[in-house]
Amino acid sequence: MTSTSTADPSSAMAETPNWLEMPHEIMAMILQRLGAVEILDSAQKVCTTWRRICKDPAMWKVIDIHYSSDGWDTDYDIEKLTKQAVHRSCGELIDISLECFGTDDLLDHISRCSSKLKHLRLTNCYSIRGSGLTHAVKNLPHLETLHLFYTSIYPEDIEVIGRNCPHLKSFKMKTEFRQSHIECDADALAIASSMPALRHLQLFGSKMTDDGLQVILQGCPHLESLDLRRCFNLKLGGNLGKLCKERIKDFKRPNDSTEDCGFCAGVYDFDEFDDMNLSVYCDIDGFYDDHEVSDDSIISADDDEDYYLL
Repeated sequence: MTSTSTADPSSAMAETPNWLEMPHEIMAMILQRLGAVEILDSAQKVCTTWRRICKDPAMWKVIDIHYSSDGWDTDYDIEKLTKQAVHRSCGELIDISLECFGTDDLLDHISRCSSKLKHLRLTNCYSIRGSGLTHAVKNLPHLETLHLFYTSIYPEDIEVIGRNCPHLKSFKMKTEFRQSHIECDADALAIASSMPALRHLQLFGSKMTDDGLQVILQGCPHLESLDLRRCFNLKLGGNLGKLCKERIKDFKRPNDSTEDCGFCAGVYDFDEFDDMNLSVYCDIDGFYDDHEVSDDSIISADDDEDYYLL
């Protein structure tokens, strides 16, 4: 009987791919899938090759950081980490998304270091105020996308944003609460008067009426998509609904499904809070003050010289 020989261990080792020989561009694409936190805290520490790749400004043109205190080490200072990521971009940052953290100071830092920024998304950023946002956009003349979900903003802020961002093409805003029986077209008027170049508009849960919508259609003639889901003050009376459908390629009505909206779609009615003082909730600044993200934690040092420049 012929015996079966055992494979030579040395030949097996020789067939093992050397990841360090992988082309720079491909390795960069793989590392980018980890996200900013994993790159800064872990990946860049693996070897000098990975560290060199992780410090390439091209790696940081797009930054997406979702903060979750349940899933991360509480020793992180998420704002310092974000500033480090922005610093790594060397002014080449074009797209940034922040979720569940952020302050006016952080937004100011981003705007001062990223004059090429085109896309800004803020979700559940309760500590970023309208005044901080309007101050930041003055440094962002190339901004094309601004998406605000559960972030405080007022009509006067919208006007400042529109005046300072003439290239703005996509504006989305989801409000925190909807007060029953209250109609308000202030946001619509501000958008119509200051954002004529808009192609995409979402006003989720707005208190806008048919009059406000008419003004938007007149002031934003280039609209290709219009999302009015949960805007229950809209009646779309007369020819208004037909006009929207004819003019706009992608038109979503107040009662359309919210399954694909990408965030919690609930719109709360003040009638559900009969025993509460409504003035507390009407004071949006006061409401957000009670929900600030703590910045007491400190990110662990990682011997990165640019960390200490912050």
